[in-house]
Amino acid sequence: MTRFSLQKPLQVAVVFFMFMSLLARAESADPYQVVDDVTNKLISAAQEHNKGGDKATFDAQVMAALEPVVAFDYIARVVMGNYYGKATDEQKRAFADKFQSDLVNTYAKGIATYADSNIQLTPASEPAGDARRVTVEQQVSHEGSTHKLSYTMGKNREDQWKLINVVLNGVNLGRSFSSQFEQLANKYNGDIDRVISHWDSSEG
Repeated sequence: MTRFSLQKPLQVAVVFFMFMSLLARAESADPYQVVDDVTNKLISAAQEHNKGGDKATFDAQVMAALEPVVAFDYIARVVMGNYYGKATDEQKRAFADKFQSDLVNTYAKGIATYADSNIQLTPASEPAGDARRVTVEQQVSHEGSTHKLSYTMGKNREDQWKLINVVLNGVNLGRSFSSQFEQLANKYNGDIDRVISHWDSSEG
């Protein structure tokens, strides 16, 4: 299996995960418009941080922004794959917590880098209507490079849009994380505790 680093993709994607932070306040909103509105607000916040804001405060803001809108538990369950059924409740919780903390820390490091990017939202081909899952696409131009992102947004039972996956420049991050988990599980002979302790999403 080809190995590649997700560090750069994660740095690119981090800003756009942040854009979703106010989705929980707009349960019935069109996901395209919500993404566009939140993009403008969080780019502004990142730019202010780059002027000398406190890092600890900014990191806490990143965590507070992501926690209500990214479906961390769902994503962690998918990443664990067949090992989810073998894991204890404590291990499931431990991995979900490690997965969330790891990603948020990576996002916090990368978000400021892309504060001055040119971001274009691809218009919806049709209204979201009663759809429970929608793909929202963006193009991001930064330092001469253009990145294409596709966000899979799912609507939960409370009618809240939650981010459940991202495809960046053709790389499905959810599948990459799943592959990484399986590789670690093979390396450590199925020892889930060791997989959790050695998990690092930037090494996918």
